Amino acid sequence: MSWHDVDGAGEVRFAAPPEEVAGFQGRGVDGAAYLPRDGIVFVDSAGDPWWVIFQETPGVYARRSQVRGDVLACSAVHDELVHVRVLAADVLHVDADAAFRQDSPVSLEDAADVAARIPRRG
Repeated sequence: MSWHDVDGAGEVRFAAPPEEVAGFQGRGVDGAAYLPRDGIVFVDSAGDPWWVIFQETPGVYARRSQVRGDVLACSAVHDELVHVRVLAADVLHVDADAAFRQDSPVSLEDAADVAARIPRRG
């Protein structure tokens, strides 16, 4: 598992290869992180840290406004496998970004509520 600031531009990315991921159908994760107001990870009600990321659907190329993907919660404990929870599936990146920008969630539970309200488009 790794995270990094992309070229100092303020975008933080989180990634983990398939062999380090549990609960995501044998897939790895690699996406742009959403950041809470007070740090870089969201904390759940048990006090555990989670990354919340947007991961583009692999192999699908579209105009920026039409990029689709999933909003994922990824556990941030360094000595374990990364556990993944899908918070929103097959949503537009622009809609997910707008929802997280508008609501500024702080906890993982808040982030899950925001993700549940992202419009699903056909």
